[in-house]
Amino acid sequence: MISLTIAKKYAKALLEVGLKDGNYETLGQDLNKVADLLRESKELRVALWSPAFPKPTRKAIGRKIGERLGLATATIKFIELLIQKKRIDLFFEITKVYRDLGDEVAGRTRTTLVIPLELPSDLVQEIKNQMESLTGKEVILCLEKDPSLIGGFLTKIGNVVYDGSLKAQMAKLQEHLYEE
Repeated sequence: MISLTIAKKYAKALLEVGLKDGNYETLGQDLNKVADLLRESKELRVALWSPAFPKPTRKAIGRKIGERLGLATATIKFIELLIQKKRIDLFFEITKVYRDLGDEVAGRTRTTLVIPLELPSDLVQEIKNQMESLTGKEVILCLEKDPSLIGGFLTKIGNVVYDGSLKAQMAKLQEHLYEE
């Protein structure tokens, strides 16, 4: 819980820099690039996280990675700051919080649509349009397949779950039968 609070503080600080400079979207993309690279490379995580390497060495590694990825100067300095303050281990949490804060600023919401089968793209677009009119925000839709739903779908908008699946309806029916 403490790590999430700290991650929020760092993400908000970077977002303020991005809003001031007018490049908060770019900074978010930079964080995602680094996060992807860190997920792929255990050796890189160890090199940046481990106190066995001196801070100047870890900062130099972070700077080189930033330059090779073409990151904004603010992102490179942010990575160096995280290393300096011994917070680089919170990088994934900071990236997620930054994404959520950036979505809020941009008027976006991330929504997950869980379906049992593939849907035609025009139907997916229609569902996305309905979600946008319901939320009043741009929807970034993520599709997941779960054959156990049998039919219908499940939607997650933020922390709210709308379960219109056949599986859920059958569970309610079973519960109702047990009550009688």
